[in-house]
Amino acid sequence: MINLDGKVFIAVSNSSNGEVGEDTLFYYYQNDNIISAEYSGGDIIKGNLIGKQLPSGEFDFVYHHINVDGELKVGKCISKAEYTDDNKIILYETWQWLSGDMSEGKSELIEVERI
Repeated sequence: MINLDGKVFIAVSNSSNGEVGEDTLFYYYQNDNIISAEYSGGDIIKGNLIGKQLPSGEFDFVYHHINVDGELKVGKCISKAEYTDDNKIILYETWQWLSGDMSEGKSELIEVERI
């Protein structure tokens, strides 16, 4: 199972209805199967997520953030983690807004060096 503790990620792709972009940094923490993260940058002023690692190795997350327009956004996400050829973790995410239009999307986050 892939452990996300101490890892930093940026988005490399996102659906057009998403708000996370290449300027958004995610800082992950993991203790056993419980994961949390803080994120900000780009269109996100401040965000948090919390979730758990499932027996399948996938991650089940809920998240909330405040964007640059002052809106509070809430959503849920299932993430599948894999290693790239250069031993970085990539997260393939399927998400849905639980506020606003309730639309769905997909995004990919890639591990970067801790900043």
